Amino acid sequence: MIFRKTMVLPPRGPLRVYATLTFFDALVPGIMLAGDVLFFTKVAGLEAVQVGIGLSVAALVGLAAAVPTGRLGDSIGHRKLLIGINLLRAVILGAYQLVGSFPAFLVVAALAGLAESGVAPVRQAYLGTITTQENRVATLAFNRVVRNIGATLSTPALGVALAVDSAIAFRLLIGAGAVSVLIVALIAVKLPETRTAAPVVADHPAPKAMGVMRDRPYIGLSLLNGFLILHMELLEIGVPLWVTGHTDAPAWATSVLLFVNVLVAIGFQMQVGRTVTDVKSAAGAMRRGGYSLLFASVMFALTGSLPSLACAVVLAGAVVLLTLTELLQSAGSWGLSYDLADTRRLGAYQGAWSVGTQLVRSGGPFLITLTLSSREETGWLVIGIAYAAVSTLAAPLAHRAARGTTLQEIRTERVVTHST
Repeated sequence: MIFRKTMVLPPRGPLRVYATLTFFDALVPGIMLAGDVLFFTKVAGLEAVQVGIGLSVAALVGLAAAVPTGRLGDSIGHRKLLIGINLLRAVILGAYQLVGSFPAFLVVAALAGLAESGVAPVRQAYLGTITTQENRVATLAFNRVVRNIGATLSTPALGVALAVDSAIAFRLLIGAGAVSVLIVALIAVKLPETRTAAPVVADHPAPKAMGVMRDRPYIGLSLLNGFLILHMELLEIGVPLWVTGHTDAPAWATSVLLFVNVLVAIGFQMQVGRTVTDVKSAAGAMRRGGYSLLFASVMFALTGSLPSLACAVVLAGAVVLLTLTELLQSAGSWGLSYDLADTRRLGAYQGAWSVGTQLVRSGGPFLITLTLSSREETGWLVIGIAYAAVSTLAAPLAHRAARGTTLQEIRTERVVTHST
């Protein structure tokens, strides 16, 4: 069933339970946004450099975990692993309270990196087993809205902790994150068990599909998608730096612009998601997102020489276009990452998609700050043109990947037919 335009909630059953799970999972980023860094510096007594090293270690360890975790979910069932990983996440957040030295922090950070990197592909793979091609992108769009709402509602918790600025406040903040993850695990228990498996006929199993890391078009698309996700760094890093350092807009304009982003994302994610129905429309959404960011970059470049009122108006328009890029890119990414995956190894493929994204995004903050600080207005134009150019590669890569998937399905069908 495809969500009706007037539908507020998904239909009763697994999709609604999953949406509830998404809401409580979304509370964690809002609670933990900068909260974990402040906890380790203010409560655990670590230096900021030590925390930075630990978080980098966590990111590197996490990269190594995504594909194996996805494969494990394909083998034992994604629901079981989803429950287990979230229980592990809750324990790790609880262990934050015990950290009092740098070595202990490295251990906890590495475990957190494994859990956080592993949970996303398992969660996405499970959703792929309870949706169809017709309702998958709409379902993902709805859950993206739920995630934005949850993160927004929980963000004030960090503000309270910062206002109180005491060890107890930060311990309670971390404890709230652990409770939220524990609730996610309990909700996952209510989901039905599903599993994707290769068809087997008599004594003739279907031929083993190529390993995901050898699926070059798919990996290429995951890297391309990682580059296109740079719109997030532009919003979170580029826009604040630009507004405060290169325009006449007041400093508080940054928070207003971020609020505009949230409103547009919540209001239009579902509508944009409905435009993606297959591989072709998914690649087209990415291309349109590229053009949208190009126009946004031109508007950002213009604000450097505008008076304050005009600057604020143009900045708001640019953020709306940047948000449209976000909505189009995410919808396109959902369509391609699922429709071009081997459905019998959905966990492994979602893990590989995650790795490709993380690899490219790891250099995003440096790339954005270097380009805008050294080139200023020209930097925006360079970013916009590069983004638009890369987005046009989505269609040919997707066509090649789809052709490879079709050939594999034909070979599998021939073996099964011959066996019968």
